[in-house]
Amino acid sequence: MKRIFYILLLLQISAVMLFASSDTDGERKTKTLYPLPAVIIMDAYRYLETLDRFSIDAITTNDDYFQEAMIATFTHQVHIDLQRPGKLYIEVNGDLKNRSFYLNDGQFTIYDENLDYYGKLELSKKIDTALDDLFEYYDIKTSLANLLYSDLYKRIPPKNKGYYFGISEVDGIECHHIGFESSVEEIQFWIEKGKRPLIRKFIVIDKTESHLPRSGTMLRWNTDPKFSSEHFIFLPMDTTIQIAIEAYAKKEKSI
Repeated sequence: MKRIFYILLLLQISAVMLFASSDTDGERKTKTLYPLPAVIIMDAYRYLETLDRFSIDAITTNDDYFQEAMIATFTHQVHIDLQRPGKLYIEVNGDLKNRSFYLNDGQFTIYDENLDYYGKLELSKKIDTALDDLFEYYDIKTSLANLLYSDLYKRIPPKNKGYYFGISEVDGIECHHIGFESSVEEIQFWIEKGKRPLIRKFIVIDKTESHLPRSGTMLRWNTDPKFSSEHFIFLPMDTTIQIAIEAYAKKEKSI
């Protein structure tokens, strides 16, 4: 009987040791070091600088507070063709607008399909500085504008540590899911894992509005497109009306 008792006691002690070992392993797992969100987003920004040309097909959704009664969500399809240093084409179609934007070595054209008018401007021959002028002097917004800059890692580096949520799939592609928050907004990114850290999806929540409007974007990339020389030139129809584009502000340019 004593021998049986000691055997049972040893078995109980072994079970406790295995349980304790499992707990210890579990504690180690909770201390696993994850990639830093700031490093992940900066890698994505720097990767954009290496791309001399690319195409993007995106779907965007944006919330708007409709007649101060409820939140309405509007959807647009966006196509972008970019060839550095100075060629850009953007087409936006959806619930609220149907417009095209052309930049061809300093010659900028905006075309509104619904109203059938277009306007032209002479801008910088480089995409980055041309976009600066459009935003600052003409208040012309282009969809997904941040992704068009070659030096985005210098313009908007992350200012806080961010959050790492793990690995998620977007269009069947494994992505790092990260997030950043500030007093004015929250933003989440899904960035392709591996050698091509492309931004595959992002969501922005505007904290400056009481109804917390949200915008979301899904992106599909082609990093080796082929463009003809005429692709970035706008050719109006005979019925299309040309209008003047006037600057809305006179101030010193600053970045």
